[in-house]
Amino acid sequence: MKRWQATEFGMPQAVLKLAEVALPEPGPREARVRVLAASVALPDLLMVQGRYPFVPAPPVSPGQEIVGIVDKAGSGYPFPVGTRIMGNSRADIAVGGLAEYTLSPATGAVPVLPELTDSQAAGFPGSFHVAHIGLAHRAALQPGETLLVLGGSGRTGSAAIQLGKALGATVIATARNHDKARFCQAQGADHVINLREQPLTDTVRDLTGGHGVDVVYDTVGGETYDQATHAIARAGRVLLVGFASGTWGQPDPQHIMFNDYSVSGALSAFRHDTERDETLNALADLLRQGAISPPVTDQYTFDDVPAAITSRSGDAVGQAVVTVASTAELVAAP
Repeated sequence: MKRWQATEFGMPQAVLKLAEVALPEPGPREARVRVLAASVALPDLLMVQGRYPFVPAPPVSPGQEIVGIVDKAGSGYPFPVGTRIMGNSRADIAVGGLAEYTLSPATGAVPVLPELTDSQAAGFPGSFHVAHIGLAHRAALQPGETLLVLGGSGRTGSAAIQLGKALGATVIATARNHDKARFCQAQGADHVINLREQPLTDTVRDLTGGHGVDVVYDTVGGETYDQATHAIARAGRVLLVGFASGTWGQPDPQHIMFNDYSVSGALSAFRHDTERDETLNALADLLRQGAISPPVTDQYTFDDVPAAITSRSGDAVGQAVVTVASTAELVAAP
């Protein structure tokens, strides 16, 4: 089988090679999955460059999120052979999803909702599932509240914009140029703050009449996190989701206590079974209603993986997906 991998850290075009490797064997609560499509996101670029904390040393095999068909199930894996699932790969052990086959752990794996195409499903758990766990379960976002999405043009941020609107919130998003701002507006944001032209804290205070925002969905971290926490309402909730700036937000216990807000993480891998089922049902309903629609903005072939990963730096917006195989190809295979 073929897999994209690198034996050293560096720029994708220089270090990633398409290698012929043995089929991986699933362990307990894992499955070998025939990959249909894989999401490509900023963590994949950071991983190849050696800047991702969960992959501290080469070899590197990117492609954290996949959609595919269960080919072989290990003991305790909950879905039978032939199930179309979406979930994570084992990129943490250099068995990534940018390959013909990968390993996928039971934790986080779910059957694909029939409303989703392969391209939409590839990044759905890491965007909409995370957003729903964060907004609906951790922050308990209520209709009429105000949500601030830091980094609204990314795949996780754009999911939070759509879901925030579907939950009845007023949504403010941040962006760093006009193209990203227009993309946030297209996802449904009521207001977009261009951080190259407008100060975050003062603009949020103006937009909310001095009240501040009720929930912050932070995919950026760094200084942007600090500015957002100075524009949060009493009893506000901050969700730590990502660190696109290169550093996580750094909660200040004293500031949290004296300004009466809370900070928590949002990661769908830590949800319990009831939360998982509630999220699946809620997102399925919203898809059927047309209230959410995963924005696949860039699609690449399997041969174009280095270019796909490189594209996630700079001014990338939305979701990029690499098509590995199609269901029709799998049916036609001998």
